[in-house]
Amino acid sequence: MTKKTLFFLILWLFLTGAGFLSAQTVAEEVLKGQEIQGIEFRNYIGPHKVIESRLAIQGIGADLGRQMKTGDAKTADYAKKYRVIRIHDAAAELLSADLFILEAGAGVDHIRNLNWIVSAYLQQAFGYSVTDADLLSSFVTRYNAFYRGKIDYIASQFIAEVGANVTAENVGLALSYSDWPGKTRMVIPLRDSLSKGLGGSLNTEEISNQEIVAKMADEPGAGLEVRKKLADLKEGEIVQEQKAVAQAEAKVPAAPTTAGTTPSSPSTAAPSSAAVPATAAPQADTPAALPIEEAKKDLAARDQALQAERQDIVKQETKQPATTPAPVAPSKPASTAAFVKMSDATKAGQLWLIDPSTNKVWKKSELNTIRQSEAPAFGPGVLVVAGDAKAANGAIRLVLVSKDDATVLTTGTEDVPADTPLIVSGNQVLALTKGEKTGWVLGAFDTSLKPTAKGTDLLSPLTAIVPTANGILVQGANGTLLLLDASTLKKKSNTEG
Repeated sequence: MTKKTLFFLILWLFLTGAGFLSAQTVAEEVLKGQEIQGIEFRNYIGPHKVIESRLAIQGIGADLGRQMKTGDAKTADYAKKYRVIRIHDAAAELLSADLFILEAGAGVDHIRNLNWIVSAYLQQAFGYSVTDADLLSSFVTRYNAFYRGKIDYIASQFIAEVGANVTAENVGLALSYSDWPGKTRMVIPLRDSLSKGLGGSLNTEEISNQEIVAKMADEPGAGLEVRKKLADLKEGEIVQEQKAVAQAEAKVPAAPTTAGTTPSSPSTAAPSSAAVPATAAPQADTPAALPIEEAKKDLAARDQALQAERQDIVKQETKQPATTPAPVAPSKPASTAAFVKMSDATKAGQLWLIDPSTNKVWKKSELNTIRQSEAPAFGPGVLVVAGDAKAANGAIRLVLVSKDDATVLTTGTEDVPADTPLIVSGNQVLALTKGEKTGWVLGAFDTSLKPTAKGTDLLSPLTAIVPTANGILVQGANGTLLLLDASTLKKKSNTEG
């Protein structure tokens, strides 16, 4: 919290009598816009080139965090894909920050995975527990989604060097995964403290801003459980700081007295923050980052705001119904019609299963990267082409989706073009697939989407696939029409014309 926002917070609390308060700091009062009606991320749901484990994903953030707490580290890097820059000025009234950067090669494409990375970073860089870091990471990404592109707000609340390292095009976090790699610089506001030193923790008040908390009040359950957990975390931080203040006061020696003088106040003889370099990594034994008297005032204001927030939570709880009746699940239809609803914006679609007797949607697939409007019945489900080759870790492949509940049954392992024809014949489907070295060839797949045969002749990506009594007609890469053997998919002859 800056000295300026601390002053206005104390003033505001005085004028309002510390009444019900949704925001935690006056810095949050700067948020005047109502443009966000909820923060909903568009994640990549589709085939991947490589499936990473949760542990591997968390390892990215953990490695960055370990680098940042080493010596006087100012930067950290992971495989030139993820980077952190620490921008800190202990003497400034505005906020310092860690910039968490997703470089062009970053493969993260789901907010769950990004939260895992950020959580692991917070654990290693600042010493948060897994539970607290998981909670804070969701607020960090929400905060950055809200401030996406708001360079003026960053300039008004953070030190100048933070603003100099971001642009309106990359500050914060876009809602769509497709805009993350190379276009993301998340701002993690820092707090200097007596217990953890310079830049020793997140500024939890800043990342839990008024608009997000207000939006939580409109969600089912009013976001009360998450707000309670955050309030408990803040209370723990305040208690930790109070202990640090008491220890710091006990260590400050009283000045010798002479006739006509009195001992100097311990609170005015705190160690100077200049004794620690402004870029020092947070360590538990770092000397005090704040004068003791300033720390006391900061704690008093934070504590008052916290108590007001708890009162607001209680007020919100009284508005909630004692019990929420469980929604009545509709009965499963006797049959469904599969329809792919395409998006003009993304040129991709989602499978909707329609109950034809009522003409109502029964289920929608989580899969949101279907490339074609056709979804032929195949084996135990319906077959679609899904994925995004432009995503850092995305691939376009055959996917079998359940005709009962729209869940993914099987994902193929062979790359296919987005607009490949799909020719289903019994328990086999014909589609274009990658050749041994390059280009597209004809492939046959069973109901587990494993290839049973692959041709060797390179084909035009625009070819039709036409089964005949003598074989399969296709168009070669050079434009020649070919007749392929129906079993081996090898060339039998050129088609004369």
